[in-house]
Amino acid sequence: MIISFGHFIQKMIKYRLILLPVTGILLCSRVLATDYREPHFSGLLSDKPHAYKDLSSEKMHMWKKLLHYDLNGNISQISAESSFFLSPEGHSDPEAEYNATVQFFEKDIHNICFYPARFYLIYGKDIPHELVQEEKCRIFRDYTDNVGLDKLYIVYVSEDVVVPISANGHIFTKLAGTNAKGNYREYGLSFSASETSITDLFLKFFSNSIDGIYSLNPYYVNATDYLMSDRSLWEFEINLTDEQKKLFYLHVIELRHHNTLYSFFNINCASGMSKALAVADDRLDSRSMVLFETPLEYISEIYHKPGLVSGIEVLPSESENLYFSQNMMSTPVNSPMSIRLETGGLHSSIYGNGMSLRFAPTLNNIKDDNTFSPALSESKFLEFTGRYIDGRFHIKDLELINLNPIPDARLGKFSALSVFAAMHNNVDTEQVGLYPEFALGNAVSYRMGNFIPYAHAYYGYAVPHSNNHVFVRPEAGIFYWDRTVGKINLSYEIPLTTHQYYRNYMYRYKATWSKSITQNFSVNAEFTDYKLGHNDSAPKRGYPGRHLTETGASLVFHF
Repeated sequence: MIISFGHFIQKMIKYRLILLPVTGILLCSRVLATDYREPHFSGLLSDKPHAYKDLSSEKMHMWKKLLHYDLNGNISQISAESSFFLSPEGHSDPEAEYNATVQFFEKDIHNICFYPARFYLIYGKDIPHELVQEEKCRIFRDYTDNVGLDKLYIVYVSEDVVVPISANGHIFTKLAGTNAKGNYREYGLSFSASETSITDLFLKFFSNSIDGIYSLNPYYVNATDYLMSDRSLWEFEINLTDEQKKLFYLHVIELRHHNTLYSFFNINCASGMSKALAVADDRLDSRSMVLFETPLEYISEIYHKPGLVSGIEVLPSESENLYFSQNMMSTPVNSPMSIRLETGGLHSSIYGNGMSLRFAPTLNNIKDDNTFSPALSESKFLEFTGRYIDGRFHIKDLELINLNPIPDARLGKFSALSVFAAMHNNVDTEQVGLYPEFALGNAVSYRMGNFIPYAHAYYGYAVPHSNNHVFVRPEAGIFYWDRTVGKINLSYEIPLTTHQYYRNYMYRYKATWSKSITQNFSVNAEFTDYKLGHNDSAPKRGYPGRHLTETGASLVFHF
């Protein structure tokens, strides 16, 4: 993998005077004109287009791609209510959208400027320069006068360490080239949530009710925002033919800020951009048989497709430069797939030997040895942990959400909000019983080469089987992280509660080791020692102060 480093400051100076109003241009709404045919341009539509059913399989396939359909089905990723569609049935009926598009063009010849890629596919013609100069084509003219496309890049943005919801990064596209006025420009096309409130965005995290939008901005504006948030940009140049670039270029203006649904899980920035990019090349579409795809997973998938990526350039953030200097270079192209399954053996000093099972649909575990990011950040959603021990299977934990970033104090970041919600029982019980717990927290670390000491505290409310209570869980520990040895974590926690003990232990020592074997496999080992409190519901434990020691080793599979 050949990686070059971009001189972003020089780029900012070069383009600081070209912040052109493309964003405002693309916000303009489409005006459906009344019946009108400009005689001078009527020849453009003189050839009656083929009926949809008579299209070649290649053109029919391309038409579905322009509508962001699943390549193996007849439904669009863009929501049915979006103004992107001209037919009420366009979301699920490509023929109806095809016929509505032809009628739209015949209603007013200038309407072809709103859907130039569709016009090019249906009629096989370019929009004449004279028509582009007409006032009704101002949106398309302003687009071509500002945006050019000689090279296309997929840009991966690393996670924001203090915003764990960004743990899997972000994907957008860079269009670089000479525009119609002969000037070289760079613009970024993004698909993202259009919610302006972080609170609203967080509350809608697990829903499909978030508004999403495609937006186009000067590239240095996007890049500056991310770099100032200490997020690196990885630019992957994509190998495309001139015809593929042309189709994608014409399609970008068609997306001009049409609202659609956005979801972190199945319609996120990766899947939204992949459908737009698939217009250029089927290989740029994301995997079809997957519950969801993260930006990390998507860029890794693209990188490993032969002949698709011609080069990589990095615009490193402040923390990335720090990691580079310590030989902790991140490699997002080697990220594992998003579904995580962990299974192995365990031994309990009370219950004996058994088996453990962990499953999560998407997970960034802070204790894992990963090569795709050197940052300390955890993002768990719906992680299930079960055990078969003492002759029975029981659920140990169900973590609903665990967002836990640990920022680096050397970068001037001394705190980051953690969020935790789970269902679990006391650590020393074998009975199936899940009780809720909610907590907020903050943490800080200090990187010293391979050693990373840290401090963390959760403040929350627990609802056990008796005596609800508030608690504080301070934890101190250290990571040792070496690309050869793997990642080792030693930690000590002493919970403070308003009622006896937190989950029936007074303090906890823990040691973990993780080593990545391949892109999709790793091995983990864990040792935990609890000093127990008194548990009347489990007399078998004996007296207060007894220790519970657990050890285990497991294999982690990502798929």
